[in-house]
Amino acid sequence: MSEKSKEKKHPADKMKETFDKLNNEIKTLGMILGVKNNENPAPPAASGAPKASAEAPKSEYHKEVTAEDKKARKAAKAAEKKARAEKSQANKAAAASGAPAQKQEKPPKSAPKPSENREKELIEERDRLKKETEQLDAQMEKLIIVEDNKVNGMDLKSAIKKSNGVEKNVGHVHNVIMPSAVTFDLPKNQVKIVAAASDSDEGVASEIESTAVSQLDDATCLAHIHPAFLTLLATAEMEKIPDVETVCIKFIQAFKEFLRDWSAEREKTHSDVSTYGHDLDLAIRPQLAHLTQNGHWPLPFALGNTVRLLKRTIKRVEEETTADCEEALQQYLEDTLAINFSHAYKAISQLLVRKIRQFKKVVVFDWCPVVNYVLLDAKTQISDMQLSVIDANNGGRGTRHVTSFVERGYNVKYVTMKGASWASQDGAVLILGCSAIFANGAVAAQKGALAAVLCANHYNIPVIVVAEHFKFIDKGHVYQRVALLGRQNIEVIQSDLVSAVVTDLRILGPTSAPAVLKAKALTDMA
Repeated sequence: MSEKSKEKKHPADKMKETFDKLNNEIKTLGMILGVKNNENPAPPAASGAPKASAEAPKSEYHKEVTAEDKKARKAAKAAEKKARAEKSQANKAAAASGAPAQKQEKPPKSAPKPSENREKELIEERDRLKKETEQLDAQMEKLIIVEDNKVNGMDLKSAIKKSNGVEKNVGHVHNVIMPSAVTFDLPKNQVKIVAAASDSDEGVASEIESTAVSQLDDATCLAHIHPAFLTLLATAEMEKIPDVETVCIKFIQAFKEFLRDWSAEREKTHSDVSTYGHDLDLAIRPQLAHLTQNGHWPLPFALGNTVRLLKRTIKRVEEETTADCEEALQQYLEDTLAINFSHAYKAISQLLVRKIRQFKKVVVFDWCPVVNYVLLDAKTQISDMQLSVIDANNGGRGTRHVTSFVERGYNVKYVTMKGASWASQDGAVLILGCSAIFANGAVAAQKGALAAVLCANHYNIPVIVVAEHFKFIDKGHVYQRVALLGRQNIEVIQSDLVSAVVTDLRILGPTSAPAVLKAKALTDMA
Protein backbone atom coordinates (compact mmCIF):
# COMPACT_ATOMS: atom_id res chain seq x y z
CA MET A 1 0.00 0.00 0.00
CA SER A 2 2.91 2.35 0.71
CA GLU A 3 4.21 1.95 -2.85
CA LYS A 4 0.80 2.70 -4.36
CA SER A 5 0.44 5.80 -2.19
CA LYS A 6 3.84 6.99 -3.42
CA GLU A 7 2.83 6.45 -7.01
CA LYS A 8 -0.33 8.51 -6.52
CA LYS A 9 1.65 11.57 -5.38
CA HIS A 10 1.53 14.59 -7.64
CA PRO A 11 4.66 15.13 -9.79
CA ALA A 12 5.05 18.64 -8.38
CA ASP A 13 5.18 17.25 -4.84
CA LYS A 14 7.79 14.72 -5.90
CA MET A 15 9.93 17.45 -7.47
CA LYS A 16 9.60 19.57 -4.32
CA GLU A 17 10.76 16.70 -2.11
CA THR A 18 13.68 16.08 -4.43
CA PHE A 19 14.74 19.73 -4.31
CA ASP A 20 14.46 19.72 -0.50
CA LYS A 21 16.68 16.66 -0.27
CA LEU A 22 19.25 18.21 -2.57
CA ASN A 23 19.18 21.44 -0.56
CA ASN A 24 19.79 19.54 2.68
CA GLU A 25 22.64 17.56 1.15
CA ILE A 26 24.24 20.73 -0.18
CA LYS A 27 24.01 22.38 3.26
CA THR A 28 25.56 19.30 4.88
CA LEU A 29 28.43 19.24 2.40
CA GLY A 30 28.95 22.96 2.88
CA MET A 31 29.20 22.53 6.62
CA ILE A 32 31.71 19.66 6.14
CA LEU A 33 33.89 21.80 3.84
CA GLY A 34 33.64 24.90 6.01
CA VAL A 35 31.29 26.96 3.76
CA LYS A 36 28.78 29.06 5.72
CA ASN A 37 25.36 30.35 4.69
CA ASN A 38 24.36 33.98 4.29
CA GLU A 39 22.43 33.77 7.56
CA ASN A 40 25.63 33.12 9.59
CA PRO A 41 27.76 36.11 10.50
CA ALA A 42 30.81 36.84 8.41
CA PRO A 43 34.03 35.04 9.45
CA PRO A 44 36.62 37.01 11.37
CA ALA A 45 39.28 38.67 9.33
CA ALA A 46 42.69 37.09 9.00
CA SER A 47 45.45 38.27 11.28
CA GLY A 48 47.43 39.77 8.46
CA ALA A 49 44.46 41.37 6.67
CA PRO A 50 43.86 45.13 6.87
CA LYS A 51 41.08 46.54 9.02
CA ALA A 52 39.32 48.19 6.11
CA SER A 53 38.64 44.82 4.50
CA ALA A 54 37.32 43.41 7.77
CA GLU A 55 35.00 46.35 8.27
CA ALA A 56 33.57 46.10 4.70
CA PRO A 57 32.38 42.46 4.40
CA LYS A 58 32.39 41.08 0.86
CA SER A 59 29.54 39.22 -0.79
CA GLU A 60 29.27 35.46 -0.87
CA TYR A 61 30.78 35.29 -4.34
CA HIS A 62 33.72 37.60 -3.60
CA LYS A 63 35.07 35.91 -0.41
CA GLU A 64 38.80 35.22 -0.31
CA VAL A 65 40.04 31.67 0.32
CA THR A 66 42.21 31.50 3.44
CA ALA A 67 45.42 29.47 3.83
CA GLU A 68 43.75 27.10 6.27
CA ASP A 69 41.05 26.29 3.70
CA LYS A 70 43.67 25.57 1.08
CA LYS A 71 45.55 23.23 3.46
CA ALA A 72 42.32 21.44 4.35
CA ARG A 73 41.48 20.92 0.68
CA LYS A 74 44.97 19.58 -0.09
CA ALA A 75 44.80 17.19 2.83
CA ALA A 76 41.36 15.97 1.73
CA LYS A 77 42.57 15.37 -1.81
CA ALA A 78 45.69 13.50 -0.60
CA ALA A 79 43.60 11.30 1.69
CA GLU A 80 41.13 10.56 -1.11
CA LYS A 81 43.97 9.70 -3.47
CA LYS A 82 45.57 7.40 -0.89
CA ALA A 83 42.26 5.65 -0.27
CA ARG A 84 41.72 5.03 -4.00
CA ALA A 85 45.26 3.57 -4.30
CA GLU A 86 44.73 1.22 -1.34
CA LYS A 87 41.38 0.08 -2.73
CA SER A 88 42.85 -0.62 -6.18
CA GLN A 89 45.64 -2.71 -4.58
CA ALA A 90 43.10 -4.63 -2.55
CA ASN A 91 41.03 -5.33 -5.69
CA LYS A 92 44.10 -6.60 -7.53
CA ALA A 93 44.99 -8.91 -4.64
CA ALA A 94 41.42 -10.19 -4.47
CA ALA A 95 41.38 -10.84 -8.23
CA ALA A 96 44.63 -12.81 -7.92
CA SER A 97 43.22 -14.95 -5.06
CA GLY A 98 39.84 -15.44 -6.83
CA ALA A 99 37.74 -13.43 -4.37
CA PRO A 100 35.17 -10.94 -5.73
CA ALA A 101 36.40 -7.41 -6.05
CA GLN A 102 35.10 -4.75 -3.72
CA LYS A 103 32.71 -2.26 -5.20
CA GLN A 104 34.04 1.23 -5.36
CA GLU A 105 32.04 3.68 -3.37
CA LYS A 106 31.31 6.92 -5.09
CA PRO A 107 32.78 9.92 -3.31
CA PRO A 108 30.25 12.34 -1.86
CA LYS A 109 29.34 15.25 -4.04
CA SER A 110 31.16 18.39 -3.14
CA ALA A 111 29.38 21.64 -2.66
CA PRO A 112 29.41 24.09 -5.55
CA LYS A 113 32.52 26.16 -5.59
CA PRO A 114 32.41 29.94 -5.60
CA SER A 115 33.64 29.96 -9.22
CA GLU A 116 30.70 27.77 -10.29
CA ASN A 117 28.25 30.05 -8.52
CA ARG A 118 29.79 33.01 -10.32
CA GLU A 119 29.26 31.30 -13.71
CA LYS A 120 25.59 30.65 -12.89
CA GLU A 121 25.14 34.28 -11.94
CA LEU A 122 26.71 35.43 -15.22
CA ILE A 123 24.43 33.10 -17.24
CA GLU A 124 21.36 34.49 -15.51
CA GLU A 125 22.57 38.05 -16.15
CA ARG A 126 23.06 37.26 -19.86
CA ASP A 127 19.54 35.81 -20.18
CA ARG A 128 18.06 38.89 -18.52
CA LEU A 129 19.95 41.23 -20.89
CA LYS A 130 18.81 39.16 -23.89
CA LYS A 131 15.17 39.50 -22.87
CA GLU A 132 15.55 43.24 -22.44
CA THR A 133 17.17 43.49 -25.90
CA GLU A 134 14.27 41.62 -27.50
CA GLN A 135 11.77 43.92 -25.82
CA LEU A 136 13.64 46.97 -27.13
CA ASP A 137 13.68 45.51 -30.68
CA ALA A 138 9.93 44.98 -30.55
CA GLN A 139 9.38 48.56 -29.43
CA MET A 140 11.60 49.85 -32.28
CA GLU A 141 9.63 47.81 -34.84
CA LYS A 142 6.37 49.34 -33.56
CA LEU A 143 7.84 52.81 -33.92
CA ILE A 144 9.02 52.06 -37.48
CA ILE A 145 5.56 50.79 -38.47
CA VAL A 146 3.97 53.96 -37.11
CA GLU A 147 6.39 56.11 -39.13
CA ASP A 148 5.68 54.03 -42.27
CA ASN A 149 1.96 54.56 -41.83
CA LYS A 150 2.53 58.30 -41.71
CA VAL A 151 4.62 58.21 -44.89
CA ASN A 152 2.29 55.83 -46.72
CA GLY A 153 -0.62 58.14 -46.06
CA MET A 154 0.75 60.35 -48.81
CA ASP A 155 -0.54 60.15 -52.36
CA LEU A 156 0.47 56.84 -53.97
CA LYS A 157 1.37 58.45 -57.29
CA SER A 158 3.69 61.00 -55.70
CA ALA A 159 5.38 58.30 -53.64
CA ILE A 160 6.05 56.30 -56.78
CA LYS A 161 7.42 59.34 -58.60
CA LYS A 162 9.89 60.03 -55.77
CA SER A 163 11.37 56.52 -55.89
CA ASN A 164 14.96 56.44 -57.12
CA GLY A 165 15.51 55.51 -60.78
CA VAL A 166 11.81 55.20 -61.61
CA GLU A 167 11.59 58.37 -63.69
CA LYS A 168 13.81 56.83 -66.37
CA ASN A 169 11.64 53.75 -66.93
CA VAL A 170 7.91 54.43 -66.65
CA GLY A 171 4.77 53.50 -68.58
CA HIS A 172 1.42 55.23 -68.81
CA VAL A 173 -1.63 53.31 -67.59
CA HIS A 174 -4.95 55.18 -67.62
CA ASN A 175 -3.05 58.51 -67.82
CA VAL A 176 -1.20 57.70 -64.58
CA ILE A 177 2.58 57.36 -64.52
CA MET A 178 3.50 53.92 -63.21
CA PRO A 179 6.88 52.17 -63.14
CA SER A 180 7.16 49.49 -65.86
CA ALA A 181 10.34 47.69 -64.81
CA VAL A 182 10.72 48.43 -61.08
CA THR A 183 10.65 45.54 -58.62
CA PHE A 184 9.98 46.21 -54.94
CA ASP A 185 8.17 44.51 -52.07
CA LEU A 186 5.17 46.22 -50.49
CA PRO A 187 4.52 45.63 -46.79
CA LYS A 188 1.11 44.48 -45.68
CA ASN A 189 0.03 47.90 -44.45
CA GLN A 190 0.94 49.50 -47.79
CA VAL A 191 -1.15 46.95 -49.66
CA LYS A 192 -4.12 47.91 -47.51
CA ILE A 193 -3.55 51.58 -48.34
CA VAL A 194 -3.57 50.82 -52.07
CA ALA A 195 -6.86 48.96 -51.70
CA ALA A 196 -8.41 51.91 -49.86
CA ALA A 197 -7.05 54.67 -52.11
CA SER A 198 -8.97 57.12 -54.24
CA ASP A 199 -10.83 56.31 -57.47
CA SER A 200 -7.80 56.87 -59.70
CA ASP A 201 -5.58 54.80 -57.45
CA GLU A 202 -8.13 51.97 -57.49
CA GLY A 203 -7.94 52.00 -61.27
CA VAL A 204 -4.15 51.81 -61.08
CA ALA A 205 -4.25 48.92 -58.59
CA SER A 206 -6.79 46.95 -60.58
CA GLU A 207 -4.73 47.48 -63.73
CA ILE A 208 -1.64 46.09 -62.03
CA GLU A 209 -3.49 43.02 -60.78
CA SER A 210 -5.15 42.27 -64.14
CA THR A 211 -1.98 42.54 -66.24
CA ALA A 212 -1.81 39.53 -68.59
CA VAL A 213 1.78 38.44 -68.09
CA SER A 214 1.21 35.15 -69.89
CA GLN A 215 0.22 37.00 -73.05
CA LEU A 216 3.48 38.91 -72.98
CA ASP A 217 5.39 35.63 -72.62
CA ASP A 218 3.53 34.16 -75.60
CA ALA A 219 4.34 37.27 -77.64
CA THR A 220 8.04 36.91 -76.89
CA CYS A 221 7.88 33.22 -77.87
CA LEU A 222 6.48 34.19 -81.30
CA ALA A 223 9.13 36.86 -81.87
CA HIS A 224 11.31 34.48 -83.93
CA ILE A 225 8.44 33.05 -86.00
CA HIS A 226 8.07 34.47 -89.49
CA PRO A 227 4.65 35.97 -90.35
CA ALA A 228 4.31 33.57 -93.30
CA PHE A 229 4.38 30.56 -90.95
CA LEU A 230 2.04 32.31 -88.51
CA THR A 231 -0.43 32.80 -91.35
CA LEU A 232 -0.05 29.18 -92.45
CA LEU A 233 -0.86 27.83 -88.99
CA ALA A 234 -3.78 30.24 -88.56
CA THR A 235 -5.22 29.13 -91.90
CA ALA A 236 -4.91 25.50 -90.89
CA GLU A 237 -6.55 26.14 -87.51
CA MET A 238 -9.54 27.66 -89.31
CA GLU A 239 -9.78 24.41 -91.37
CA LYS A 240 -9.26 26.18 -94.68
CA ILE A 241 -6.70 23.64 -95.92
CA PRO A 242 -8.60 20.62 -97.31
CA ASP A 243 -5.84 18.19 -98.34
CA VAL A 244 -2.17 17.33 -97.98
CA GLU A 245 -1.30 18.64 -101.46
CA THR A 246 -2.49 22.12 -100.48
CA VAL A 247 -0.49 21.87 -97.24
CA CYS A 248 2.72 21.14 -99.15
CA ILE A 249 2.13 23.98 -101.62
CA LYS A 250 1.39 26.53 -98.90
CA PHE A 251 4.41 25.41 -96.88
CA ILE A 252 6.74 25.88 -99.83
CA GLN A 253 5.29 29.33 -100.51
CA ALA A 254 5.71 30.31 -96.85
CA PHE A 255 9.30 29.07 -96.84
CA LYS A 256 10.08 31.12 -99.94
CA GLU A 257 8.95 34.29 -98.13
CA PHE A 258 10.92 33.32 -95.04
CA LEU A 259 14.05 32.61 -97.12
CA ARG A 260 13.82 35.97 -98.88
CA ASP A 261 13.54 37.97 -95.64
CA TRP A 262 16.13 35.89 -93.80
CA SER A 263 18.69 36.27 -96.59
CA ALA A 264 18.10 40.04 -96.77
CA GLU A 265 18.70 40.34 -93.02
CA ARG A 266 21.83 38.26 -93.36
CA GLU A 267 23.21 40.54 -96.07
CA LYS A 268 22.70 43.57 -93.83
CA THR A 269 24.80 42.01 -91.07
CA HIS A 270 27.47 40.83 -93.58
CA SER A 271 27.47 37.30 -92.19
CA ASP A 272 29.90 34.65 -93.34
CA VAL A 273 28.73 32.82 -96.47
CA SER A 274 30.41 29.57 -95.46
CA THR A 275 27.92 29.11 -92.61
CA TYR A 276 24.84 29.91 -94.71
CA GLY A 277 23.47 26.36 -94.80
CA HIS A 278 24.18 25.68 -91.13
CA ASP A 279 22.58 28.93 -89.97
CA LEU A 280 19.53 28.43 -92.19
CA ASP A 281 19.06 24.92 -90.81
CA LEU A 282 19.06 26.37 -87.28
CA ALA A 283 16.72 29.20 -88.27
CA ILE A 284 14.10 26.89 -89.73
CA ARG A 285 13.83 24.74 -86.62
CA PRO A 286 11.71 27.23 -84.60
CA GLN A 287 9.40 27.62 -87.60
CA LEU A 288 8.81 23.86 -87.81
CA ALA A 289 8.40 23.64 -84.03
CA HIS A 290 5.71 26.30 -84.23
CA LEU A 291 3.84 24.39 -86.95
CA THR A 292 3.99 21.11 -85.02
CA GLN A 293 3.31 22.84 -81.66
CA ASN A 294 6.75 21.89 -80.32
CA GLY A 295 6.58 18.40 -81.78
CA HIS A 296 3.21 17.57 -80.23
CA TRP A 297 1.66 16.71 -83.61
CA PRO A 298 3.62 15.01 -86.42
CA LEU A 299 3.81 16.42 -89.92
CA PRO A 300 1.75 14.74 -92.65
CA PHE A 301 3.62 12.03 -94.54
CA ALA A 302 3.95 13.97 -97.79
CA LEU A 303 4.99 17.18 -96.03
CA GLY A 304 7.50 15.24 -93.93
CA ASN A 305 9.17 13.97 -97.11
CA THR A 306 9.23 17.50 -98.53
CA VAL A 307 10.83 18.96 -95.38
CA ARG A 308 13.40 16.15 -95.25
CA LEU A 309 14.54 16.79 -98.81
CA LEU A 310 14.58 20.55 -98.21
CA LYS A 311 16.89 20.19 -95.20
CA ARG A 312 19.20 17.95 -97.20
CA THR A 313 19.37 20.54 -99.96
CA ILE A 314 20.05 23.36 -97.48
CA LYS A 315 23.07 21.53 -96.06
CA ARG A 316 24.48 21.05 -99.57
CA VAL A 317 24.36 24.74 -100.50
CA GLU A 318 27.90 26.00 -101.14
CA GLU A 319 27.77 29.24 -103.14
CA GLU A 320 30.12 32.19 -103.15
CA THR A 321 27.68 34.87 -101.96
CA THR A 322 24.50 35.02 -99.92
CA ALA A 323 22.50 36.12 -102.94
CA ASP A 324 23.70 33.07 -104.90
CA CYS A 325 22.73 30.75 -102.02
CA GLU A 326 19.27 32.28 -101.88
CA GLU A 327 18.84 32.05 -105.62
CA ALA A 328 19.84 28.37 -105.62
CA LEU A 329 17.32 27.52 -102.90
CA GLN A 330 14.56 29.56 -104.52
CA GLN A 331 15.17 27.68 -107.75
CA TYR A 332 15.00 24.37 -105.89
CA LEU A 333 11.63 25.34 -104.37
CA GLU A 334 10.28 26.32 -107.77
CA ASP A 335 11.44 23.01 -109.23
CA THR A 336 9.81 21.15 -106.35
CA LEU A 337 6.47 22.84 -107.01
CA ALA A 338 6.71 22.04 -110.70
CA ILE A 339 7.84 18.41 -110.37
CA ASN A 340 5.63 17.34 -107.46
CA PHE A 341 2.45 19.08 -108.62
CA SER A 342 2.06 20.57 -112.08
CA HIS A 343 4.23 18.04 -113.94
CA ALA A 344 3.06 15.15 -111.79
CA TYR A 345 -0.59 16.01 -112.40
CA LYS A 346 -0.05 16.02 -116.15
CA ALA A 347 1.85 12.73 -116.12
CA ILE A 348 -0.80 11.00 -114.02
CA SER A 349 -3.55 12.38 -116.24
CA GLN A 350 -1.90 11.01 -119.40
CA LEU A 351 -1.59 7.54 -117.87
CA LEU A 352 -5.05 7.42 -116.31
CA VAL A 353 -7.13 8.85 -119.17
CA ARG A 354 -6.27 5.78 -121.22
CA LYS A 355 -7.90 3.56 -118.60
CA ILE A 356 -10.92 5.84 -118.30
CA ARG A 357 -11.53 5.50 -122.05
CA GLN A 358 -12.05 1.78 -121.51
CA PHE A 359 -14.46 2.09 -118.56
CA LYS A 360 -16.23 5.47 -119.12
CA LYS A 361 -18.28 5.01 -115.91
CA VAL A 362 -16.13 6.37 -113.10
CA VAL A 363 -16.80 6.33 -109.35
CA VAL A 364 -14.76 8.46 -106.95
CA PHE A 365 -14.75 8.77 -103.16
CA ASP A 366 -14.21 11.94 -101.14
CA TRP A 367 -11.98 14.77 -102.40
CA CYS A 368 -8.52 14.67 -103.94
CA PRO A 369 -7.05 17.48 -106.11
CA VAL A 370 -5.11 15.04 -108.33
CA VAL A 371 -8.22 12.98 -109.02
CA ASN A 372 -10.20 16.15 -109.76
CA TYR A 373 -7.54 17.31 -112.22
CA VAL A 374 -7.60 13.94 -114.02
CA LEU A 375 -11.42 13.81 -114.16
CA LEU A 376 -11.72 17.30 -115.65
CA ASP A 377 -9.02 16.48 -118.18
CA ALA A 378 -10.73 13.19 -119.09
CA LYS A 379 -14.13 14.86 -119.40
CA THR A 380 -12.77 17.27 -122.00
CA GLN A 381 -11.45 14.29 -124.01
CA ILE A 382 -14.24 11.79 -123.33
CA SER A 383 -17.64 13.41 -123.77
CA ASP A 384 -19.67 10.35 -122.77
CA MET A 385 -17.85 9.80 -119.47
CA GLN A 386 -20.19 9.39 -116.47
CA LEU A 387 -19.15 10.37 -112.96
CA SER A 388 -20.57 9.27 -109.59
CA VAL A 389 -19.29 10.80 -106.35
CA ILE A 390 -19.52 8.94 -103.02
CA ASP A 391 -19.20 11.17 -99.97
CA ALA A 392 -18.69 10.14 -96.37
CA ASN A 393 -21.34 12.58 -95.14
CA ASN A 394 -24.02 14.63 -96.80
CA GLY A 395 -22.44 17.92 -97.89
CA GLY A 396 -18.91 16.68 -97.17
CA ARG A 397 -15.67 17.19 -99.04
CA GLY A 398 -16.94 15.28 -102.08
CA THR A 399 -19.08 18.28 -103.00
CA ARG A 400 -15.90 19.91 -104.36
CA HIS A 401 -15.97 17.43 -107.29
CA VAL A 402 -19.63 18.20 -107.89
CA THR A 403 -19.03 21.97 -107.84
CA SER A 404 -16.12 21.77 -110.28
CA PHE A 405 -18.15 19.67 -112.76
CA VAL A 406 -21.34 21.70 -112.46
CA GLU A 407 -19.46 24.97 -113.04
CA ARG A 408 -18.25 23.56 -116.37
CA GLY A 409 -21.71 22.28 -117.34
CA TYR A 410 -21.09 18.58 -116.79
CA ASN A 411 -23.57 16.16 -115.23
CA VAL A 412 -22.57 14.29 -112.08
CA LYS A 413 -24.23 11.89 -109.61
CA TYR A 414 -23.79 12.48 -105.88
CA VAL A 415 -24.53 9.90 -103.15
CA THR A 416 -23.54 9.31 -99.54
CA MET A 417 -22.22 6.10 -98.02
CA LYS A 418 -25.77 4.71 -97.94
CA GLY A 419 -25.78 4.72 -101.76
CA ALA A 420 -22.23 3.33 -102.14
CA SER A 421 -23.55 -0.06 -103.18
CA TRP A 422 -25.77 1.41 -105.91
CA ALA A 423 -22.97 3.63 -107.22
CA SER A 424 -20.50 0.72 -107.34
CA GLN A 425 -23.01 -1.51 -109.13
CA ASP A 426 -23.64 1.20 -111.74
CA GLY A 427 -19.94 2.12 -112.16
CA ALA A 428 -17.06 0.48 -113.97
CA VAL A 429 -13.95 1.68 -112.05
CA LEU A 430 -13.27 3.25 -108.62
CA ILE A 431 -10.60 5.97 -108.57
CA LEU A 432 -9.31 6.80 -105.12
CA GLY A 433 -6.94 9.45 -103.78
CA CYS A 434 -4.63 8.83 -100.83
CA SER A 435 -2.46 10.50 -98.20
CA ALA A 436 0.44 8.04 -98.37
CA ILE A 437 1.50 4.63 -99.66
CA PHE A 438 3.66 2.46 -97.41
CA ALA A 439 6.47 0.14 -98.45
CA ASN A 440 4.26 -2.96 -98.06
CA GLY A 441 1.72 -1.54 -100.52
CA ALA A 442 -0.85 -0.47 -97.94
CA VAL A 443 -2.70 2.75 -98.73
CA ALA A 444 -3.52 5.48 -96.19
CA ALA A 445 -6.81 7.06 -97.32
CA GLN A 446 -9.61 9.15 -95.87
CA LYS A 447 -11.93 7.45 -93.42
CA GLY A 448 -14.77 5.69 -95.25
CA ALA A 449 -12.63 4.73 -98.25
CA LEU A 450 -12.40 1.13 -97.03
CA ALA A 451 -16.18 0.71 -97.23
CA ALA A 452 -16.20 2.06 -100.79
CA VAL A 453 -13.35 -0.29 -101.74
CA LEU A 454 -15.16 -3.31 -100.27
CA CYS A 455 -18.30 -2.43 -102.25
CA ALA A 456 -16.24 -2.19 -105.44
CA ASN A 457 -14.58 -5.56 -104.78
CA HIS A 458 -17.98 -7.07 -104.14
CA TYR A 459 -19.11 -6.09 -107.66
CA ASN A 460 -15.72 -6.96 -109.26
CA ILE A 461 -14.93 -3.31 -110.00
CA PRO A 462 -11.19 -2.48 -110.20
CA VAL A 463 -9.81 -0.03 -107.64
CA ILE A 464 -7.18 2.41 -108.90
CA VAL A 465 -5.24 4.58 -106.41
CA VAL A 466 -3.68 7.87 -107.56
CA ALA A 467 -0.48 8.98 -105.79
CA GLU A 468 2.44 11.27 -106.60
CA HIS A 469 5.89 9.87 -105.99
CA PHE A 470 6.51 12.06 -102.88
CA LYS A 471 3.63 10.31 -101.09
CA PHE A 472 5.55 7.03 -100.93
CA ILE A 473 7.17 6.45 -97.52
CA ASP A 474 9.41 3.63 -96.38
CA LYS A 475 8.11 3.52 -92.81
CA GLY A 476 5.66 5.37 -90.67
CA HIS A 477 2.79 5.21 -88.21
CA VAL A 478 -0.76 6.32 -88.95
CA TYR A 479 -1.80 9.13 -86.58
CA GLN A 480 -5.39 10.20 -86.05
CA ARG A 481 -4.23 13.80 -85.90
CA VAL A 482 -1.38 15.54 -87.71
CA ALA A 483 -0.04 19.08 -87.90
CA LEU A 484 -1.83 21.59 -90.16
CA LEU A 485 -4.63 19.15 -91.01
CA GLY A 486 -6.24 18.64 -87.62
CA ARG A 487 -8.15 15.42 -87.19
CA GLN A 488 -7.44 13.66 -90.46
CA ASN A 489 -9.46 10.44 -89.83
CA ILE A 490 -7.15 8.22 -91.86
CA GLU A 491 -7.64 4.49 -92.28
CA VAL A 492 -5.39 1.90 -93.94
CA ILE A 493 -6.41 -0.17 -96.98
CA GLN A 494 -4.53 -3.43 -97.52
CA SER A 495 -2.64 -3.92 -100.76
CA ASP A 496 -4.69 -6.99 -101.84
CA LEU A 497 -7.81 -4.77 -102.13
CA VAL A 498 -6.13 -2.40 -104.63
CA SER A 499 -5.88 -3.28 -108.33
CA ALA A 500 -3.24 -0.72 -109.42
CA VAL A 501 -1.45 2.46 -108.35
CA VAL A 502 -1.00 5.29 -110.87
CA THR A 503 2.01 7.52 -110.17
CA ASP A 504 3.75 10.22 -112.18
CA LEU A 505 6.33 7.58 -113.14
CA ARG A 506 4.12 4.72 -114.38
CA ILE A 507 1.24 2.39 -113.50
CA LEU A 508 2.29 -0.40 -111.16
CA GLY A 509 0.95 -2.85 -108.65
CA PRO A 510 0.66 -1.86 -104.97
CA THR A 511 3.34 -4.40 -103.99
CA SER A 512 5.83 -2.57 -106.27
CA ALA A 513 6.03 0.36 -103.83
CA PRO A 514 9.64 -0.53 -102.81
CA ALA A 515 10.71 -0.01 -106.45
CA VAL A 516 9.31 3.52 -106.37
CA LEU A 517 11.05 4.20 -103.07
CA LYS A 518 14.36 3.00 -104.49
CA ALA A 519 13.99 5.12 -107.64
CA LYS A 520 13.02 8.13 -105.54
CA ALA A 521 16.03 7.64 -103.26
CA LEU A 522 18.37 7.53 -106.26
CA THR A 523 16.77 10.68 -107.64
CA ASP A 524 17.15 12.49 -104.33
CA MET A 525 20.80 11.53 -103.99
CA ALA A 526 21.63 12.81 -107.47
